[in-house]
Amino acid sequence: MPIQRELTGGLRVIVEPLPHTYSASICCMVGVGSAYEQAAQSGMAHFVEHMLFRGTPQRPNSKALVETIEGVGGIIDAYTSLESTVYSAKVAHVHVYRAIDVIADMLQHSLFRDADVEKERRVIIEEISQTADTPAELVHLLSDAAVWGDQPVGRDIAGSAATVQQFRRDDLHAYWQTHYTRQNMVISIAGNIDVDAVLTYVEQAFADLPATGRGVWVPTTAARSGPQVQVHALESEQVHFCLAVPGLSMYDPAKRAMMVFDAIVGGNSTSRLFQEIREERALAYTIGSYSREYVDAGKWVVSASVDADAIDETIQAVMQVLREVRQQGVTAAELEQVKEQVKGGIWLSLEDSMSIALRNGSHLLRYGQVIAVDDVIAEVARLQLDDVIQVAERILDATHMHLTLIGPVANTETLLAQLHMDVPAGA
Repeated sequence: MPIQRELTGGLRVIVEPLPHTYSASICCMVGVGSAYEQAAQSGMAHFVEHMLFRGTPQRPNSKALVETIEGVGGIIDAYTSLESTVYSAKVAHVHVYRAIDVIADMLQHSLFRDADVEKERRVIIEEISQTADTPAELVHLLSDAAVWGDQPVGRDIAGSAATVQQFRRDDLHAYWQTHYTRQNMVISIAGNIDVDAVLTYVEQAFADLPATGRGVWVPTTAARSGPQVQVHALESEQVHFCLAVPGLSMYDPAKRAMMVFDAIVGGNSTSRLFQEIREERALAYTIGSYSREYVDAGKWVVSASVDADAIDETIQAVMQVLREVRQQGVTAAELEQVKEQVKGGIWLSLEDSMSIALRNGSHLLRYGQVIAVDDVIAEVARLQLDDVIQVAERILDATHMHLTLIGPVANTETLLAQLHMDVPAGA
């Protein structure tokens, strides 16, 4: 069971001993991401994340910093999301204090040298350009923009070349100092560790953190109305598409039913969409759906890549599956099978120290507590057919449906005509 402590100045720490493992993982979850950025700041949280790998007085460059972990066979990484920035390291358990020391050093003592800012600016612009040149990735960003418009949930977390070009060293440094504080951070550690010794070490290692400060969440405004079709022309053999609708927030009481709905419709290879589009019609190598839940919004997306000549038939078939789910619901057999899939997936996702540290830390940052795995599984087990049907009725609403495509699409009117939830008379 995880052990929670609040250290000096409000720094939250959660530690879970796993004596059966040979590893130890630390995750530092900072309560800042792209959803805290105004339009002119778009990409700043992500830029700061990159800068913290550029060196400290103790480890003056990226190589020295990373080598401290990788040199003992460990892994160090970071990512920025809408709501948080996460720094993590996984090592053999005998090196846990080394991992804590490196993460603490990065988060408190990074140098933010002007030369490093310019280097990282070029790296990030290349990262943005790489995504722009990868249609299978780009279509998801364009889909977000189509649904949400110019607000954080509709923008690339990395920002744009234009915004990244404008950031100055002092802006980035001030952003770091404002958000990387004791009250805005969770330290999560899991593995084969001595809990008391680790807590004492964390208290010392993070002693230089500012005590207070946090940014302002930018509230999400309503999604754009639909149905809409947006095409980004590209000469290619395939068309990449996302069919997106607003989903549920992370606090919505129906979020467990949403997990099951997603799994039944498109979440895996036994789902209705995969069976119809891949197995029965052979229109795509793969097709799937995913749900994302944020603080005050969410999205549900169906995506695939298909031959350009097959796009009309594919969208028609996708919409047919969605209409059947909305009008007829799901079967008791589907519900019971997917309940077991979801439960098994939850258990399997917690196989190692890193996955446990990430889960504990993200829960504490998001909800102020860790929701027990058994409680989540019990919630899933209690779901009834009506719970899933109600989610389908909420999500599958053509008035908020957006189809985004990249490729050689000739006729958008035919596609737009498919974006409805009405069942033809006599069907």
